[in-house]
Amino acid sequence: MRFIKPLTVTAAATALIALPFAGGAFADTAKPQPTTTITPGPRTTPPTAPVKTSRPTPTADTLYVQETKRRDRTSLDVSVNPTRVKQGASYGVTIVVKGASAGGAATITSPEGKSYRVSLDQRKVTKTLTVPAHAKPGTKTVSVKVGNRVATATFTVVSSGAHRDDHRHEGK
Repeated sequence: MRFIKPLTVTAAATALIALPFAGGAFADTAKPQPTTTITPGPRTTPPTAPVKTSRPTPTADTLYVQETKRRDRTSLDVSVNPTRVKQGASYGVTIVVKGASAGGAATITSPEGKSYRVSLDQRKVTKTLTVPAHAKPGTKTVSVKVGNRVATATFTVVSSGAHRDDHRHEGK
């Protein structure tokens, strides 16, 4: 019994000394405590060392150009026949489209500024236009637009009196 009494007193004394330090353990925790919500901010990636490559790193502009080339593989060719046209005469505008989806349309703009819409049901389409009788002689340009592509063709307008048929006097 001698040994148990001092042990009990020591244990009680230790509990009394430790009580102020453990006050949080005996506190009333039935009250709701305020909570804090943490929202993630913008993600940042740690800086990395540049990688050495044999090719230059593409910029946003070059990536846009490369992507545009991938998406739009349409080619557009325009020609005028004949290349010398009299005032008041007709000429043909031939459009050749490769890579465009069927059922599209082309817009032809004449040298006078008139627009004509042509269906592109086939790969090659010809539209016949007429040079006005009062058109000034010289080089003229026809433009054709298909989607975001524009192509031009030139021809020469000659006065109706300047182009002679040299064979008309042969029989006399």
